Amino acid sequence: MDSLGDNVQVKIYRDTTGYSFPLVVRNGVFPACLYLNAYLNGNHNSPLSKDKGRNTAQAPAFHTRKKYAYELKLLYCHFDLNNIDLVERVASGEFLSREEVDNFIRACKFYADDEVTQESSNVASISDKRIRDAIHATANSLPQVSAHTFRQRLIRLRAYIEYLYICHHYDQAPTNQKVKTDDQFNKFKLYINSFISGARKNNTITKDAFESAIPAKKFFHLLEIIKESSSDNPFKSSKLRNQIIMQILIDSGVRVGALLKLKISNLVDDWGNPRFLLTRTPDDPSDTRLDPASNKTKALSVSISADLMKLIKLYISTIRASKPNVHEHDFVFISEKGKTIGQPLTYKAVHKIVKTFGDAINHKLHPHKLRHKWNEIFEDMARKQGYTPEKTEELRKYAMGWVADSNMASIYNELQLAVTVAEISSKNQSQSVPNLRGDHA
Repeated sequence: MDSLGDNVQVKIYRDTTGYSFPLVVRNGVFPACLYLNAYLNGNHNSPLSKDKGRNTAQAPAFHTRKKYAYELKLLYCHFDLNNIDLVERVASGEFLSREEVDNFIRACKFYADDEVTQESSNVASISDKRIRDAIHATANSLPQVSAHTFRQRLIRLRAYIEYLYICHHYDQAPTNQKVKTDDQFNKFKLYINSFISGARKNNTITKDAFESAIPAKKFFHLLEIIKESSSDNPFKSSKLRNQIIMQILIDSGVRVGALLKLKISNLVDDWGNPRFLLTRTPDDPSDTRLDPASNKTKALSVSISADLMKLIKLYISTIRASKPNVHEHDFVFISEKGKTIGQPLTYKAVHKIVKTFGDAINHKLHPHKLRHKWNEIFEDMARKQGYTPEKTEELRKYAMGWVADSNMASIYNELQLAVTVAEISSKNQSQSVPNLRGDHA
């Protein structure tokens, strides 16, 4: 086993056909484990892990695999730090003890490692004190992750163990050793499944439903400082581009992937109804980014204001047109300086823009918070215009690009539900609580 001082990180590569794929690597170039990366970019879901109604023969989208890569990095670092070789364990038919599974479960609850963490620290060492502290931390010493994140990490371990089991033991002729191996495998699955099922019921984070994604005062301040003309705008350059990016995120509620995927040919300005088209074109050959833009929702048309469309056209005809390399692609938003000038803007760049504006209003901000804020405003406006809850949900699903049976609306609707319940409860209490002044009706 390599020394614990080796650096482990997720890196994105691009093959000769333009296909992007993630790898978990050591020291910047060497695959951390051949089995780990074969699972990640091959049959990541074994036949034993099929989700109901899901076609697992189809490879998952790039951004899904990237999410898996960070889960696998955490898994790999944890067991490497504890001198456990998962490939060797499964090949020998030993699998993991109850205590070893328990240790991993504790690590999953507290240790947060994702794309944002890696970008901020560049490379995470598996011997880093931050990781050691996280693995051995108590519930009171570190913030806990959400139940969903915790559950996904356990699912990733189960699925990877299943993959290794298939590689080494599946379809072998029955022997006494094979019976013992299958028994150990089934015991492992039974034990970890109990925690996976329990994670659905026990969310480790309690969100205050009354808490707005962005408080009103800070949101109005944000709307002012994103303007190119604002004296409080935190940027010295690229002000028009950054204003348009923020306005699209705030006004339309689209995801960053959809924003980055936006092409000049997707803009429509006719019949007094300015809009842009959200497309779904995975593995777009014209997208040269290592981390290609991806639209998770279904294709749809997104309406925008006439003023915003004018700003987009102004940006395209002036700033964008003046940069080199822009003739090579059709993407609207580009890098305006440095080695990547004229090339399509990246996820990292947009996250940095949003974070900088958040710092300026003294509020931790990321793109998805703007999507949550859009939903709050949408819900409020729909109520004021007299739409029924059913109609509001129908309109929201269209605007968000969700499928008809999506339950995402209920997630975004927590604030308004809490307010409505509070209003009803308040009225009931005012009628049932005795008059403390002693007055008689």
